[in-house]
Amino acid sequence: MTEKIQDLGTFDGIEGMERLRLEAEDLLLRSPKIVIAVAGLPGSGKTVFVKDFARFGFGRLGKRNLVVIDDNTLYSTPFWRLTWKKLNLRKESWQDFLASRDCRAVIFSNWVPSRFLDSVDILVNLAVPEPRRLSRLRKREKRHPEKFEIQQKKTTLPVEPPFSVGRSMTIINDTRISFLWCLFWMLRRGLSL
Repeated sequence: MTEKIQDLGTFDGIEGMERLRLEAEDLLLRSPKIVIAVAGLPGSGKTVFVKDFARFGFGRLGKRNLVVIDDNTLYSTPFWRLTWKKLNLRKESWQDFLASRDCRAVIFSNWVPSRFLDSVDILVNLAVPEPRRLSRLRKREKRHPEKFEIQQKKTTLPVEPPFSVGRSMTIINDTRISFLWCLFWMLRRGLSL
C-alpha cells in the first residue's frame, strides 16, 4: 500500500523556515524522533542551509537535540567552529543508524537523499533561481571547470526507491535565510531559559 505524500506547497525564505518548524513541531508531538531530508540541485545551498542548523539549532530544538548530516558527513559543534566525521551510510543500515542516535531530529542533506534513506517525515526541496544556482556553482568549482560542466547539467531531482515521504515542501532559498532564522531562534531559546 502506498501512502499519499502531503504536499505542503512552496514558500519563500523566512515563511518557508517557519512552516518547516511548525511541521516538525507537529510531528514531534506524536513521535520521539523525526527525519527531515533536504534535497536540491547542486548549487541550491543545501550544505550552508544544514550547517546553520548544526551551529544554531532548529527552532525550539537546540543543537544538542539534532543530528545534522550533509553528503555522508556528520556535523557538530561545541561552539561555532564545525567539527565533522565522515559516515558510510547505506539505505540498508539507515534504520539502525537512526536508532543509535540520541536526538529529537535528524536533518539529512543530499542531492539524492533517497540513495541513503528509505523514509523521511519531511522532504524539503531547496529551490533557487537558475542564474543564482549557476553563479554559486561557478564560484564553488572555479578550480575544477569540468565539475562545473557536470553539475550544471543536473536539472532534476531523482528518487531511488524504496523511499517513503510523509510531508513535502519547497523553500525558495535565494539568500542566507537559514542563518538569520536560526540565529533568531537561538536567541529566543536563550532568552526563554
